[in-house]
Amino acid sequence: MRTTLKFYINNTIRLILLTAVMANFTACKKGLTEDPKSVFDAEKFFNTVEEADLATLGIYQSMCNLNTLGFYSSILYENDNDIAQVRDLVTSDFRGVAHYVISSESIYTQGSWQTYYEGINRANLVIDKIPQMSAYGNAAQRKTLDRYLGEAKFLRGFYYAELARLFGGLPLKLTPTRSGDDLRLPKVSIDEVYAQVIKDMTGAISLLPDGKTTDERISKMAAKGMLARVALFAGGFSLRQKGQMERPSNYKDFYAIALKETKEIMESGVYALNPSFEQFFRNQSQLKIDPNESMFEVAFYNLSGVTPGSGLIGQWNAPAVAAGTNYGRTNSYVKTTPLFRNSFAAGDLRREVSVATYQINATGQVIEYPATQDNNYAPGKWRREYQVLPPKDLNNTDINYVVLRYADVLLMRAEAENEMNEGPNAEAYNAINMVRRRGFGKVLNVADPAVDLPAGLSKTSFFNALKNERAWELCFEGLRKYDLMRWNILGESLRATEAALKSYRNNYPYIAGTMFKDGKNELYPIPLREIDLNKNLVQNPNY
Repeated sequence: MRTTLKFYINNTIRLILLTAVMANFTACKKGLTEDPKSVFDAEKFFNTVEEADLATLGIYQSMCNLNTLGFYSSILYENDNDIAQVRDLVTSDFRGVAHYVISSESIYTQGSWQTYYEGINRANLVIDKIPQMSAYGNAAQRKTLDRYLGEAKFLRGFYYAELARLFGGLPLKLTPTRSGDDLRLPKVSIDEVYAQVIKDMTGAISLLPDGKTTDERISKMAAKGMLARVALFAGGFSLRQKGQMERPSNYKDFYAIALKETKEIMESGVYALNPSFEQFFRNQSQLKIDPNESMFEVAFYNLSGVTPGSGLIGQWNAPAVAAGTNYGRTNSYVKTTPLFRNSFAAGDLRREVSVATYQINATGQVIEYPATQDNNYAPGKWRREYQVLPPKDLNNTDINYVVLRYADVLLMRAEAENEMNEGPNAEAYNAINMVRRRGFGKVLNVADPAVDLPAGLSKTSFFNALKNERAWELCFEGLRKYDLMRWNILGESLRATEAALKSYRNNYPYIAGTMFKDGKNELYPIPLREIDLNKNLVQNPNY
């Protein structure tokens, strides 16, 4: 049932979750000397499978939050990039986060830091307690407990990977917080963070269930797909403390991990592309899990439509809709560009799904933007017209955030094959061409010279084709800026985009190329509050 995880996360769990015991481990110094207060005593709680399940669901709750994947990590932090931006050139509020004008006092990054670490500490508790239940129950119950342990390991790794993507090197804490702990931990390098993430996710895979899950909980194959993504980030470029973008000398070892995991997912036959690109996003917008293509998604739900529990998918990143219509209102803060729309080839069905060139006025009339206002083009994947249920709240939705879908696995396989073999092989072509064929409405497993990439491409040419394909297929899904970053082309891509847009129209409102500072804006600043409380933390470069 679609609402199973949603219901428990947003109702039952919040009644029993730890507060201080599971708090952000950079809590105030006064809190370090006091006995933790909580709704229940963690030492006495892990007595049954049901209690272990509730504690595990509490880990999931940390990503069902506007501070993390309900808004900031899924929408705000991806912008600005080469295909999208947050509208308006104001830099004094959330727009400044997107426009690369952000300080260590930002409430946005503080919220993300605290909420992700809250989830990590919840995971630490489950990882600590479930092995102590080894004598509990029968074989089936112990297998269930193993699953919860696998979920906790995966989610701890996932949250650390999210933090590393935002902040680079981090304090790494792997035990639950207890009274008297010294929580003023120094940063470890981003390489050490990714090593722990890979260890956690690898350890989780053997414990997680085979096949698909339809309750928004992580499965074995989904964990393998996320491990592949993490490996590509670990083997990619990242900003180091000395202010330089570097990749590990053994970066191909990480591409090998990505290749292994994506190959195993494809060969398992568990997942497949929805034959219709449009239908996938209709399903998502209509609160239907697509069990074939959707591999890992974050559950959002609130009975009244307000927070906590709701997200901004389909509200911020959708075409503008005026209040008073049957559709409900959208703020439509995320905008794409006419140049990105024009980059789709003729016949690519993804263009009309992904890019909306209109707004809906208060009478429900669809109004196309004139050429002089094409800077208002918006993401179309989660448009209000797809959302058949009337909105419970004009500012939020119950649309899940899909973290990983099978199309991304195919594109990661193509990228890894190209890198490992110093050029594309048949497997690389097959993976990317299946994505392309679906985009053009073709049969997925039948070669089609009209849409397939041409044979004989060099490594560089294939990579450039892949870079474009990831934009056309995965646009606005929270990945683009970070793809450009791990390829070490973020700054140059922003500057090239700004130059192209100013050439297209000299007053085009886009400033990311000017505002972005290489050697700084590849990371966000560590929140000032955390540095004030933990003098062992070192600020990120150039903040």
